Amino acid sequence: MLTATEQVVSASYWFKFQGNNLLVQALGLLALQAYLPSLHPPPCNIEAELSNCEEVHGFNTVILHIGLYTWAFSEGCIRACTPSLGADQFDHEDPSESRQQSSFFNWFTFGISLGGFIGLILIVWLENYKGWDIGFGVCALLILHGLLIVATGLPFYRNQVPEGSPLTRILQVINLN
Repeated sequence: MLTATEQVVSASYWFKFQGNNLLVQALGLLALQAYLPSLHPPPCNIEAELSNCEEVHGFNTVILHIGLYTWAFSEGCIRACTPSLGADQFDHEDPSESRQQSSFFNWFTFGISLGGFIGLILIVWLENYKGWDIGFGVCALLILHGLLIVATGLPFYRNQVPEGSPLTRILQVINLN
């Protein structure tokens, strides 16, 4: 249900790129928390005795949860809007653009899969051997880089502004089910 809400918010009330901006901010916040020792919990040896590990409290917990929830919310916005933004760039009446749209979705799916593969190998390696701050920082920089590339093409995009109330569309979908 939250993803449906995120899609309505990001497609109807925001321009479709604001989720990327939130994602960069969330990863930046998590990288900052992983980097600054004052935001870490006290060190403990989990192998020796579990009771000597302290929970994170107060401001540190707030920063952690803001970063994680912002990351989850922005990821939902991006995943819901990116395919529709790509589909908006093609004219369904033109046969050549219809083929290009099919090619777009093939490359889009390949890109998502390649990103997951790289994330599982490179980012996990960075976080394990170089630190969580480096892993989150690299993710934030890569997303910022992608956001800048997308923003340079902004004047050329076909942006179809949603018409009518988003609530009406949600009720239509619920009514069909």
